[in-house]
Amino acid sequence: MSRAQKILFGFFPVLLIGTLASACNHTNSSRYSDAPAGQVFLNPNPNFEASTFTKWNGQSSENNRIKYLLERMAASEESFIRNGETHDGKQARMWFLYKMGHWVSGVNTAEEFVSRVAGYSQKTGDPYLVKQADGKIYSLQSLLKNELLAFDAHQEKIKTASAVSLSPTAVASAAVATSTSS
Repeated sequence: MSRAQKILFGFFPVLLIGTLASACNHTNSSRYSDAPAGQVFLNPNPNFEASTFTKWNGQSSENNRIKYLLERMAASEESFIRNGETHDGKQARMWFLYKMGHWVSGVNTAEEFVSRVAGYSQKTGDPYLVKQADGKIYSLQSLLKNELLAFDAHQEKIKTASAVSLSPTAVASAAVATSTSS
């Protein structure tokens, strides 16, 4: 066997093993699904949800909507997967704040944040993932869309409740009820 053949056959197993290993990594990271719309959310800290919703008090500006998503990630007990590495919610939050400050500009809405910042890695193009306690893996983008739906629905409920309780009809009805009961 010539020296060139020895070198070629020496590198071939290494090349083959490297190719198989990268194929396996890609296969494992692609085993995820999008969360069903409005059905699967980030796992909250038990005391987090009520206090966070009331914190915004019906004010659903785009900045507050983005802050809400970042807080939900930080409070989550789930594993966040970025480029094959696992991080906790606080690390994920810090990464996205860094990414917004240094790599992605012009994020004006929460929807832009979800798609451009938290949707995928600019380095690899791979989606960011979340592994839940039950072992299911979802795209972070789909979970954050569900979180936005829940946040917006709750904020609308607060606005509607405030509008109903302060409407002239409600005030007049309350006044009539008070005067007739005296």
